[in-house]
Amino acid sequence: MVFSVEAKPLGEYDVVVAGGGIAGSFAAASAARQGAKVLLAESGGCLGGTLTAGGERHILDADGKGGILRELFDFLDAHGMTVARRGEKVDPDGKKIPGRITDGEGCKFFLDTLMKQSGVDVLFYSRVAAVSQSERDGRTHLDSVLLVTEAGNYAVSSKVFIDATGNGSLAALAGCGYACGEPGTGRISPASTCFSVVGLPPQFNGTDSAAEKRAYSDMMKAHDISASAEEAGIVRLPAMGEWLFSLDYQYDVPPDDIRRLTDAAIASRAEVFTAVEKHKQIPGYESIWLSQTAEHLGLREGRRIFGEYRITEADMTEGRHFDDGICLVRSKVDLHKLHAHDTLDAGRGKKTQPYEIPYRSLLPVGTDNLLLAGRCLSGDFYPHASYRMMGNMAATGEAAGFAAAVCATEGVALRALPPARIRERMKEYL
Repeated sequence: MVFSVEAKPLGEYDVVVAGGGIAGSFAAASAARQGAKVLLAESGGCLGGTLTAGGERHILDADGKGGILRELFDFLDAHGMTVARRGEKVDPDGKKIPGRITDGEGCKFFLDTLMKQSGVDVLFYSRVAAVSQSERDGRTHLDSVLLVTEAGNYAVSSKVFIDATGNGSLAALAGCGYACGEPGTGRISPASTCFSVVGLPPQFNGTDSAAEKRAYSDMMKAHDISASAEEAGIVRLPAMGEWLFSLDYQYDVPPDDIRRLTDAAIASRAEVFTAVEKHKQIPGYESIWLSQTAEHLGLREGRRIFGEYRITEADMTEGRHFDDGICLVRSKVDLHKLHAHDTLDAGRGKKTQPYEIPYRSLLPVGTDNLLLAGRCLSGDFYPHASYRMMGNMAATGEAAGFAAAVCATEGVALRALPPARIRERMKEYL
């Protein structure tokens, strides 16, 4: 079967970013602020990825980090659009206690405004579907990419490209090698669907501790409510009358199997709907209402692209720092169940120390003008379960955008960027 694909020229850019999640959005803004001409292509209809369309409102490992991430929190806090994750949500004066739980619509507005003020050219409903490549000095050079959009196909060229797709889709199209899943078993971190509800008892603040999660799980079981995750993660959202839930796991969902991705999304929504409906039989929960499920299935793990440096378990357990470090990771291993009978011990016995993500882990092996941003960066299985938190992914985006802009506008090779220069730029994340 032969298809003829016609693509209209979209123009030439200094930097093209594929994927508009928190990493891609921060990458685009960071590059544009350096004076680069930037295009950001996002497959959905809003920016923020997991933070917005994915329904996960908790920005983990954000403490101590500055940069654009600090700008985001400053904006949200000023509008009463954050709240504390644990404990009391309001102070004795009745004011909300700011925290790391965010309002999705506030995040969307901030990111839209950030793109406009930074001068980023944004295209929604646009997905990278193919690449045109050449070879330079033994490495693959991306000349242009094909964007498949709601309005037809477009070809766009750029000096530097950034893969912020989460699943490493652009790097895979470019022929980069990758790993996915647990070494030895190939089992993949589970996928889930975040959802929000209204109508819970007004005094309920969520499941703040392991004991509270167990107690809530026991209550669900007593009312014949099953949860594939075995427990429910529940947090109160800044609207105060709305709660964010997560209670399902979809196992063995690889990023390159479209049928499995589709089946998992359908199964996940079915489990969510059934669980919420059964909640209505619990005294005090009669008014619960499913207000929204996430627009896309939440994947904790996709392709981990092979880079010039792969973050190792030893880096994580020994707390290693690097000359080209761009972000300090403080989060522990958070590895969810890999199969139905797996342990609930998310730490898996791994003892971690604060460690750094090096710039070299954003450089895919064998390419000369492609950077990684977000959870597709180069690292091993267990470290990935630590550094994948959104606070760290925001930093990788900001670093990739800076590096891309410098190299595109100054004619510097990505691998020739001085470590001290990238580290100095990212000092607010270290």
